[in-house]
Amino acid sequence: MENDLSARENNIFLKESEASFALPEKRALLLVNKKAGMGTAKEKVFGLITELAKLGYEVVTYPIIPESGITSEIIISEYLSRNIDLVACIGGDGTLNHVVNSLLSSGNVEKASIPIVYLPSGTTNDYAKTLGLSGDVEKLADSISHGRVFRLDVGDFDKIKFNYVAAFGAFTNVSYETPQDQKNVLGYFAYVLNAIATAPSSLQSRYDLTVSHDGETEEGTFIFGAVSNATSVAGIKTQALSDASLSDGLFEVMLIKAPDDLMDVGEIIRSAMDGNFVNPYIRMFQTKEVHFYSEEEIKWTLDGEFGGTVSDVNVRVLPKAIKIYTEM
Repeated sequence: MENDLSARENNIFLKESEASFALPEKRALLLVNKKAGMGTAKEKVFGLITELAKLGYEVVTYPIIPESGITSEIIISEYLSRNIDLVACIGGDGTLNHVVNSLLSSGNVEKASIPIVYLPSGTTNDYAKTLGLSGDVEKLADSISHGRVFRLDVGDFDKIKFNYVAAFGAFTNVSYETPQDQKNVLGYFAYVLNAIATAPSSLQSRYDLTVSHDGETEEGTFIFGAVSNATSVAGIKTQALSDASLSDGLFEVMLIKAPDDLMDVGEIIRSAMDGNFVNPYIRMFQTKEVHFYSEEEIKWTLDGEFGGTVSDVNVRVLPKAIKIYTEM
């Protein structure tokens, strides 16, 4: 009798399980950069897979291992032909940069508009902070379930895409030249240490540029320049404040002119970091497109990663080019 009852209960359990589960009709591609930031990405992977599965997604997961040829570009390119509904990534702002470049370089407008889920686990997460992303898996899952997806502008740096900043000059090399093992152990403090170490050479560097935008041209000697769509860039505040739109088709440009006295540089940098732009050495403006020309080649950083060495470059906004889920 006991055996019969157990069998009956078993059958009921099986029927209930079969009734409550159906194979997902949607597919999400999840890319994980476990080396980003302080190595916290791996702690968030199962949580995000779980939440996406609850929302009806089959989750295909890949670690990003460039040395083994497993990159976001290759994976996304392959899966764009397999009808994915969502691209998720866990990593830093640089990881998101690779995802966006991979989607937009596909040449397929429809595929490029696949919504992105970004779970930040980088060191500074400048862009994630601008988007209001806390790194909380459950909050992000709630945003997905409620369809809180927004279209955001993207920058075009001579065909290379960036999400929030293209910059040159003082300290901009720190983000991509700081060894990953230091970032993993020290986090943001690693950037500070490297910034201090490179301060003398960074502050003495001068860049003679011709900058053209909106029918205007100016020439000058600068120690820093950035085209951005974020509330801060490497700790320096920008004019993209909380009430500014990240999808208005305009980027903010900050140029810091080189002073005659090297002793003034520190004060100018501190002023910029405090968001105080009432300074004769700081030039700010908004534009859809800006052109930089120099006799010498200049190293640029794009979203915290090395963006190349160029002397002549056109930077423009691609309005509302991507869709991304936010917590706002």
